[in-house]
Amino acid sequence: MIQKIVRKVVLSFYLLFFILVVIYGNFLRGPYLYQRPTLYLLFYSLLMSGGFVGVFYLLKKVEFLKSPKIFIPLLSLIAFAPRYIWVRLMNTVPVYDFLRYYNYAAALLQGDYDAYLEIRNVFPHLSGYPLVLSYVYRLFGDTVAVGKWFNVFCSVGTAILLYLLVRELLGDTAGQAAGLIFALYPADIMYITLLASEHVFLVLFLLSIYLFIHYTKTTLTGWKVLRLLLVGLVMGIAHIIRPVSSLLFPPMLAYLLFFHEIKKPMVSFLKEKGKVVAMIVLAFFLTLGMLNLIYLDTVKVPLGKTAGGFNMYVGTDPERTGMWNPTAWQIIEEYDHDFYRVHGEAQRRAIERIKEDPTGFVALAEQKFAIQWTTDDYALYWSMLEVYPDTAFSLWVEENKDTVDIVAQSYYMGIVMLALLGVWYSIKKRREYPIGLAALIVLVFTAAHVLIEVQSRYHHPVVPFFILTAAAALVHVTGAGDKIGNGGLRA
Repeated sequence: MIQKIVRKVVLSFYLLFFILVVIYGNFLRGPYLYQRPTLYLLFYSLLMSGGFVGVFYLLKKVEFLKSPKIFIPLLSLIAFAPRYIWVRLMNTVPVYDFLRYYNYAAALLQGDYDAYLEIRNVFPHLSGYPLVLSYVYRLFGDTVAVGKWFNVFCSVGTAILLYLLVRELLGDTAGQAAGLIFALYPADIMYITLLASEHVFLVLFLLSIYLFIHYTKTTLTGWKVLRLLLVGLVMGIAHIIRPVSSLLFPPMLAYLLFFHEIKKPMVSFLKEKGKVVAMIVLAFFLTLGMLNLIYLDTVKVPLGKTAGGFNMYVGTDPERTGMWNPTAWQIIEEYDHDFYRVHGEAQRRAIERIKEDPTGFVALAEQKFAIQWTTDDYALYWSMLEVYPDTAFSLWVEENKDTVDIVAQSYYMGIVMLALLGVWYSIKKRREYPIGLAALIVLVFTAAHVLIEVQSRYHHPVVPFFILTAAAALVHVTGAGDKIGNGGLRA
């Protein structure tokens, strides 16, 4: 009984999340940002959703694509082609954080281990991605172009992993559709020229979730239980790149407890699920420990170490709507780049803000939600912020920027509207299992960003879960729900 109640509550909040994204994206923030009427935005979003349904119907008809040996190479090619074009024709120059990542990776390659040490003392997590990038540079050369091609490789890997994950949960055709939707996802294509940590993080993040779903479908006995250590290992590596993979622990535990059938006595069930999470947590912290044992002398700060104080301080600033601003940096200089003093004082001030004006904090959370989740303009903005030299293609994109933005937003909202339908169908048909973990992950990320800094690009790592949920809608709409295998929908 408790399982059914929790599932309903989780999916109800997940449904509310997508309803709010649709309302803000098409009725409030979207029309303001894109200077287009609501009906215009709705029409193109629905057109995109209809296109995804059409692709699903076509995939159902083509039997030979059911084989991963055939589909994975095809998907890789489809994902690679537009990213290849964007990288070759859009000469994005790294700026701000992206430039810092490049410079620090190059410094590591040259043995300058003290580079950016003051700022990395406050934010140790900034060291993980440059460390990975430095190894790529060792093999292929320390140019910005190498970093961009590494992004392409990671993005193709993400498309494949999303295909495998959705295939595991919803069947062959749903997996194919999800992989193709991500392969042609405009924001990921345009974001590919940024030396951002999201690309390599996302492929590791999805790999850990795929392994978790795959290994927990059945009870692991004997030595097979050690496979769970691989999940924690991948999560640990992902965590040093972006320190958010530890947010997976609560969703993983909740998914095991409330979205898995109880087929044995309660005590045995709880012990089994507790052992699963304990193995993953153990491997996660062992991985972080080993990485720090190996690299602490090189990077000079603990990999994966993070604190939310400063981020919370930025995220509760009503004057900047919870977004990054240079005035917040003063607290770092005020406390002389001391990790504990900076984050401790920042957190204290953030809590004081909330206590002094709780109503204002709620209003700020609403504004931040709209910024974080409802528009997909970040990729084009960042990829076009600094371009040199210009090409005929980049000049064409600049001249038609509004149109490109609308296409990207319509594609995103097409995914969101199908995802809304996917949650609604899952509740109605009592088939919550396939989207259960996706719902929990998205809700945890949503809750975290109520407090911390927001930017539109910070929703990039959870878009694959929107696509997974949209794939559930495709399955329900086409009536394929009772015919799929591979651990798909269960009654």
